Amino acid sequence: MGRHQHIQPSTLPDRVNLEPRIIAYVGSATLCQMLDVSESTLWEWVRKGLLPRPVKIGVSSRWKWADVEKHIAPQIEGDDDPILRASRGG
Repeated sequence: MGRHQHIQPSTLPDRVNLEPRIIAYVGSATLCQMLDVSESTLWEWVRKGLLPRPVKIGVSSRWKWADVEKHIAPQIEGDDDPILRASRGG
């Protein structure tokens, strides 16, 4: 019978960095999920100026999260939004 090659499992680094990272650019599906809206609502908000226009990266539309945050921050009372806190690394 043939011999099977012994496969070593991947090893994890001793220390995994679990610190939050700042969100840079997001696509429409991710942004819809983050804002809990449908894609049609997302594009309506862009049309109405409630959200910034996306930038094209290759053939994809992406929103710079910092610009989105600037647009939605004045519309949110206080700073209780967990998405905004996480986007700032907190």
